[in-house]
This record gives sequence, C-alpha cells and structure tokens, in this order.
Amino acid sequence: MKLIKSAVLIGISVAVAQAPAVAKDKVEMSPLQLQAMQTKDFEASKETVFASVMTVLQDAGYRVENADLATGIITGVGSSKGKMVYSLWSGFGKSKKSPIVSSYIEQLGPMTRVRLNFVMAKVKSTLYGSQPQDEEPIVEAAVYQDAFNKIDQALFIRSSMTQPAPAAAPPPAAKPAEPVVATPATSGN
Repeated sequence: MKLIKSAVLIGISVAVAQAPAVAKDKVEMSPLQLQAMQTKDFEASKETVFASVMTVLQDAGYRVENADLATGIITGVGSSKGKMVYSLWSGFGKSKKSPIVSSYIEQLGPMTRVRLNFVMAKVKSTLYGSQPQDEEPIVEAAVYQDAFNKIDQALFIRSSMTQPAPAAAPPPAAKPAEPVVATPATSGN
C-alpha cells in the first residue's frame, strides 16, 4: 500500500512539474512553413505593390522608418503605450511592447512577391536610453492573411485610379439634310 501511495505521489509530482513546460511550448514552424505563411505573389508591378504596402502599413498605424524601392525593403514600428517600471540597477523607466514590421518586395517576371515579417518587441527605456529587447515573432497566420487582404484592396483601388477612362463614343453623325426641291406651282385653269 505504501508503494502504491509513493508511486501515485511521484506520478502527480512529475505531472505537475511538467505542466508549466507543456504550457510554454509554442508551435514550432519549419523555415519553409514560416516563409509560406509570410509570402504572397501579386499580379502588379513592383512600384505599384511597393506603394500599396506603404499605404497599408501607414493605415495600420506603423511609422515607416526605412523605405527603399530599389532594394524593396520597408521597415516600420507600430505605436503602443508604455507603463512605468522600476529596477534596482537602473531606477525608474518605461516598458512597452511595440509591433515591428519589415517587408521585402521583389519583381519576379510578371509577378511581384511580398514577404512580411511581424515581431513584437519589448522596449525598455531608462535614464541610460532605450532599445528593443526580447523580440518575439508573430506566427499567427490570420495576421499575415489580413495584411495581404488589405494589400489586395489597396492594389485594386490603385489600379482603378490609374486606368484611363473609357473613351466616349462619338456622337451619332447627323443625317445630311435633304435638299429642298422647289416645284413649279401649277395653276388650276
């Protein structure tokens, strides 16, 4: 009986000890799976896609820090609110989590490929300055799908604005007037 109680206690101890480890496990993605989730091809020129990505990021509240059409790189930082923190080493400061995005846009024949990378960066600022620490990649497919849907919409709007208006049909030609022929009046006598 004592052996059974010991075995049960050991089993419970092992289960409780492993519970936090199981809770901390995150879905691991292979680099190929991550790339597939973060990438989409568009049927438009690099210039048009680049401008659409810029529009979507700015509409989403990102402050674009770097944008270069030649390399196809766009980086930006989203806005967030911080909270006051205290550390024995550096005193009072602020801590916040800020979304950061980078994108790479390249022309591949008639298609343009966009790869987005969203991360959440913990930023601490103290008397000695501030810098990002502990970046955590965002790997929810819905985030990337939403961004690509918005890029699609921006491309649609941009392409409809740049297409020439259809030429108006020329007005129908007026029929030439029939010549009026005077007929001699006949007298009734």
